[in-house]
Amino acid sequence: MEELMEILRSGRHREALTPEKRIRDFLMEIQRKPNGEEVEVRGFVLLRKPPNSPDDALYYLLSPIAPSEIRKARKVMAYLVLRIDESTKIERLHPGEYVVVRGVLDAYPFGNLRLLRVEEIRAESYSHYWKQYSGLALSRGELEDLIRETVYANYEVELAVIYTLLNAPLVLGAEYWREGVAFSTFAGISKKRAVLSMWEVLKYLHSLLPWEVKLKREKWDKVDDNFIGLDFKYSRPSTIDLSYYVPYNRSILRREVPVPKWALSYFEEKRASFMTPRLRMNPGDEAATLSETPFVLTEEVGYEKNPELERLMPNLIATVFIARERLGMLNLLEMGDYRKRFEAFVMRNRLEHGELFDALTISGKVFNVNLRYRLGARLLGSMARFEGKLRRGLISDLLGVYQEIVDTWINELPEDEKIKLLREYERYVGTSRLAEISLRIFSDLESTSSDGLVSKEEFKRTLVEYGFNEGHALRIIGELLREGYLYEPSPGRLKLIRW
Repeated sequence: MEELMEILRSGRHREALTPEKRIRDFLMEIQRKPNGEEVEVRGFVLLRKPPNSPDDALYYLLSPIAPSEIRKARKVMAYLVLRIDESTKIERLHPGEYVVVRGVLDAYPFGNLRLLRVEEIRAESYSHYWKQYSGLALSRGELEDLIRETVYANYEVELAVIYTLLNAPLVLGAEYWREGVAFSTFAGISKKRAVLSMWEVLKYLHSLLPWEVKLKREKWDKVDDNFIGLDFKYSRPSTIDLSYYVPYNRSILRREVPVPKWALSYFEEKRASFMTPRLRMNPGDEAATLSETPFVLTEEVGYEKNPELERLMPNLIATVFIARERLGMLNLLEMGDYRKRFEAFVMRNRLEHGELFDALTISGKVFNVNLRYRLGARLLGSMARFEGKLRRGLISDLLGVYQEIVDTWINELPEDEKIKLLREYERYVGTSRLAEISLRIFSDLESTSSDGLVSKEEFKRTLVEYGFNEGHALRIIGELLREGYLYEPSPGRLKLIRW
């Protein structure tokens, strides 16, 4: 009866990508090959001698699973002995490197291990380790269910957690950023407990990730394998270009950028995904301005330890790597519909919220139009990875998320911060109402241009569309140039220099 129940349970659940499965698949691949046959295998090289290794060459071990997973492989373990001599083509390697090895199979003279006389060994992309099990990747619905059954927050925040896990594709025309995403949350008025609760949620999720994809200052780790009676010291594979960070200390949550100093360049260049709560709400912090999803929390969130998520975390990581391969890059020049609808979104909020929204859009603030447009394109790419394709309706979903973020920033920003913002805004735009309106229009045009420049003709034409007559539009442009709001880096091309 117990065996029958196990079969029924396994029929209801997706197969987990366990270390044991990888090991059994590896053993099947190796054992069905006869001695003397040339093979190509992949795994993690451990620069540790196997028991009783001869002195006629270098002997190391190859593990079919990541070193950090060795301690999780409770039922079965396997290694392949690598024999390396002067004829072997080899790159510089370090313990824990993911490699592809080509050579001839043989028997190891001690024990029942197999041996590979290595002809060539070279580093392989770590992503291959996960993508080779594409059949065990999660569907969109499975991924959403796992997070929804673990994280108890509003729907947009739950989805933002998923988008952060999936990272963002590279966007041509969006600075020099890599694929990392910043999921930042801030405390609404007197709601610091909400941020701390979010931090607890993110720490739990982070604890389930493989060691290899956690952004840490420590470069080395160690594991003891009782199966073979050896301990291994290893580092992250050099080919990893994906990692995640969650603050490990509550005091970090008070910093302007809630990451340690050694990780600041990773944050600024988006070389990792940062899930970074912030105890103070400041529209000029880098944590706000560089975040794809700078949510303001007005109530506590919760989580529940989810055995199913813990069981399927390897499947989730495989899903991430496959999604990255499916959508690796976007081009802002080809996203005309997004540009138009983003401009309409900005204008709608200007009409609704007035100067306070404008103050949030000046240079160095959370809704700086130029920066937010490019960050939004990255978030759109994360959404497309989740959906499986970049469909038109995702733009509405993106702008819906941003509308919620705008509304909470407007409503939850302390009054003294609002006054400070408005005074700073007045210094930028001066006292001329026409100049203010014109600069708003120019800022929108510049923020969605491919190179940050706007032609004088396009600016004049847009001013006319907004109700200026042609002569007045030309005079306004001349005044903005003279007063130093605009400059002309090339003939007929304008750029904003005081916003």
